[in-house]
Amino acid sequence: MSDEEARRRIEQSLDESLIVEAAAGTGKTTALIGRLLNLIRTGRVTVDRIVAVTFTRKAAGELKLRLRAGLDQARAESQNPEEIVRLEKAVASLEESHVGTIHSFCAELLRERPIEACIDPAFKELSEHEAPRLFQRAFRPWMEEKLSAMPPGLERALSRSMLSAGERQSPTVRLQEAAWKLLEWRDYPVPWRRESFDRDREVDSLVELVEDLALTSIECGNFNHLLQQTLRPVRELYLWINRAEKERDRDYDRLEASLVDLLGKLKNDKRKGSGQVCERASRQELLDMRENLIEGLEDFRERADADLAALLQSEFREVGKRYEALKWQAGHLDFVDLLIKTRDLIRDNGRFANIFKTSSRTC
Repeated sequence: MSDEEARRRIEQSLDESLIVEAAAGTGKTTALIGRLLNLIRTGRVTVDRIVAVTFTRKAAGELKLRLRAGLDQARAESQNPEEIVRLEKAVASLEESHVGTIHSFCAELLRERPIEACIDPAFKELSEHEAPRLFQRAFRPWMEEKLSAMPPGLERALSRSMLSAGERQSPTVRLQEAAWKLLEWRDYPVPWRRESFDRDREVDSLVELVEDLALTSIECGNFNHLLQQTLRPVRELYLWINRAEKERDRDYDRLEASLVDLLGKLKNDKRKGSGQVCERASRQELLDMRENLIEGLEDFRERADADLAALLQSEFREVGKRYEALKWQAGHLDFVDLLIKTRDLIRDNGRFANIFKTSSRTC
């Protein structure tokens, strides 16, 4: 099907449901407006029966303005008296249409049936700025309590956060943001699966690779060579490990964070230089050792990230409950709540057309 044929089908094939996928700027809104106008023009639907939702207020406002302009233009161009009457009624009743964000549409449905949805009839929607502030009121006390005896996931995440180079935010703020992002997936309450992952053994193996490359680099000398300059983080980590482990046992949380940090440094500076580095090892040998270390670090980071995410999802569940309690006490719903509560309202009450029947659902 050509592009022209696809556009024509969207606007004119009004008795079938369609899913349209297209990149930004390709004319999806224009095609949608054309389809809505044809639905109204042919009498298949009145404007008060239209639901058109977007994800942002800006897009919703633009959609409504373009629909109004399209109705005016279609009314001016039509020669069919019946069409003109339908279009004029649509213009007069445009405010009765449900053109807005998905969240505003959900809020409208929930306000019609708050009892069935098990929510405060006078609930207030938390804005995208208010919700994180309320979450902070739940997170900060929880974090202070956990500092005295941190669970493993939080301790690992804090170690990583402490080593994040160039970050302006404090580790606590970054952890709060991580908790907030995980909370936005709370409609998937099942614990995330933790794959088999022997982190300590993996760390030990990578430390050996770091040691081999660092010692080879140190023995080579010639630290002004471009390749040797890129290996400076490897040498520094090796020396730090040596000093630290003379004083205490191996700190696997700190090493996990250090290895992830090392990966970022090595990938950001992959200069190769030219010519021979030293007699101890050829430039190609050093390049191969560096690439081998990078590959090992990439595999480690992917598996460690997945393992840490599953731990944090479980550990942050408690702070999520505190946030839910604060919202419940104040009669607030955030954007995710609007989606979840509307889904539950429709799902748990059968067909939405029948929700006016007495529901046996328990809140």
